Amino acid sequence: MSIVKRVYDSCMTQKASAATQRRSVGRQLKAAREAFHADRLEKELPITEAAAALRVNPRTIRRLENGEVKPNYTLVESACRLYRIAPETTSRILEMVDQADEDEWHERYRQDIAPWLVQLLDLEAVADRIHIVGLLVPGVCQTPAYATALASKNPHHVDDPGYARRVAEIRGRRAQNVFGRQGSEVCIVLDEAALVRQIGGPETMAKQVEHLRALDARPNVSIRVLPFTAGATAANKGGFTILEFDDAREPDLAYVETHLSGQYSVKTAVLDELRARCASLMTQAIHLKEYKR
Repeated sequence: MSIVKRVYDSCMTQKASAATQRRSVGRQLKAAREAFHADRLEKELPITEAAAALRVNPRTIRRLENGEVKPNYTLVESACRLYRIAPETTSRILEMVDQADEDEWHERYRQDIAPWLVQLLDLEAVADRIHIVGLLVPGVCQTPAYATALASKNPHHVDDPGYARRVAEIRGRRAQNVFGRQGSEVCIVLDEAALVRQIGGPETMAKQVEHLRALDARPNVSIRVLPFTAGATAANKGGFTILEFDDAREPDLAYVETHLSGQYSVKTAVLDELRARCASLMTQAIHLKEYKR
């Protein structure tokens, strides 16, 4: 094994630890909060009450329990006391907080990444299966030129000459994390518009489509296209991402993004709905290798 591969594998192991430890800490705190007042009529300690007792915003509790942010040691320790978690369990949780506090690669791009996107960046690098439905070429598949062309239209960064370059770097690192490891499977369904709209011009689009075909040639990657001739589809409300994990301790996750926010859900009903939509789209989509225009 080469030195580069050993270093890369080591980074991926550390990354998996940091990303998954945050989720585990959040799940344990949520379970403890819900069990704290199990004998009351409400059957749980509501988030609003917990937030008031811990002197934080309820949104902070939600994001902590969902694994969306690095757990604050002091806050987690206070929560463990509030929920009357046993000392030995508290010690294990706090050890996990230390592991979850490792800096991630995207810290240097903090000003360029929407806060709600951070959890997706972490978990797409460790998911066993990724299903993406996109109306544009997904960020993880974008070439630098395509990413630069999109970034140039961001109204909040028109006066920042380095923004487009940094976005292209972020896209490249995401691609390395998702496609540069073994054992994962990636399934992508693209609307034909993603291949036709001239983002960056004909040359940029030609290279982008060529890049997609190269990804599709990998044994663990499948890219399909929803042709215009398919008519109405189950993607009429926009794209989404599903992350699946073989580890039973890691719940599968759905992600939907808008201009204003990103929404995550581990609810079975939500995942079932999006999986059903994905299955429907697969019946209408054609393999990228069969697509010609």
